[in-house]
Amino acid sequence: MDICVLNPFFYPYAGGTERVLLEVYSRLSKRHNVTVISAALNDKNKGSVEHVKGIKVVRLKTLHLDFPALPMPFPVMRGLPDAIQKAGADIYHINNRYLYFFNTINAIKKMNRSLALTLHDAMPSNIDTITDRGGYLYDVVWGRRLMEYADVITAVSENTLKTTVPEKYRDRAYVIYNGVDTDRYRPRSKNDRDVVRIRKELGLSNDSITIMNNGRLVPQKGQVYLIRAFAEIVKRRKGLDLNLLIIGRGPLKDTLMYMARDLGIDYRVQMLTGIDEMEMPYYYNASDMFVSASLYEPASLSVMEALASQLPVVATKVGGVPEMMHANGVYTKPHSISGLRTGITNVLENMTSAGKRAARGRELMIKEHDWNSIAKDYERIFESTLRN
Repeated sequence: MDICVLNPFFYPYAGGTERVLLEVYSRLSKRHNVTVISAALNDKNKGSVEHVKGIKVVRLKTLHLDFPALPMPFPVMRGLPDAIQKAGADIYHINNRYLYFFNTINAIKKMNRSLALTLHDAMPSNIDTITDRGGYLYDVVWGRRLMEYADVITAVSENTLKTTVPEKYRDRAYVIYNGVDTDRYRPRSKNDRDVVRIRKELGLSNDSITIMNNGRLVPQKGQVYLIRAFAEIVKRRKGLDLNLLIIGRGPLKDTLMYMARDLGIDYRVQMLTGIDEMEMPYYYNASDMFVSASLYEPASLSVMEALASQLPVVATKVGGVPEMMHANGVYTKPHSISGLRTGITNVLENMTSAGKRAARGRELMIKEHDWNSIAKDYERIFESTLRN
């Protein structure tokens, strides 16, 4: 099977969708011919062809448009239809419904080839009026047209499928959950050499308790509520050496740090960006708890990484998160400072039961979110689509 993957970004770009594509297609490339067509890296911006883990990566010269309201650049890839035709694949796999339009569809359908669409993001909801209405309008105007053209649709959670895919297209829609590398993301002792190194770099004492959050610094991720909840806990528990570690990049970084300063907790809050993917497991293990404060979350890779690392997790009950975590963490409401405060306090006061939930969470990740099984699910669905 010849597969052409279409996504505006690819490794070494660090994003959730890009991580999924690398994990899935590095496995499928062992049995199939896989080509990824993506945008040129912003710092080089020239066309190139390279191979990454058995995957042929074609990068197109790109105009990168930056809009402050968007969490990432808007890439306009030059020569995309020609690159699609040159790939000559059996099936084309679109992974971003916001950046592929009629020129892409026409190039694929002109060759009478199959089109697969994966929904990594659900229709926005519960974020803010502009984002929610804008996302709905986009899907009505174009997103659903793209689903109409697709021969097969996959979604990263049942919630994503039900909230985003109209009934008339669900006969060709399937759920394929994301995975997590449970060999890399696993529990390690606080005495582990690399964990000790990270804790030293972060300036953490042996008695400190560190709460971790990992996600883009945008309104969707709810860090503004987390920082306020953390400030309230610090004031109520003066005897504890509490620290908040937020890993991510985005337009809210300065706002969040100003907020921490105004609340008088900036000395307890650290924000890090640009962490190497190979280092991330040690940051989870250097922490004592993971908190996801998201307002909207189709399928949280960071929650899955925390569970695989056997960390106690507090998460807002939104989107596909309950499908990932089940009963193996503490849930709270979105947009709720008091809810986050209560959830975090629950873990702090009941570490034994939190540890038991964390152990079950890791077992769940091993059982249901193995990348090899997930890659085979894509393979099976694509082959079935081509046969039909």
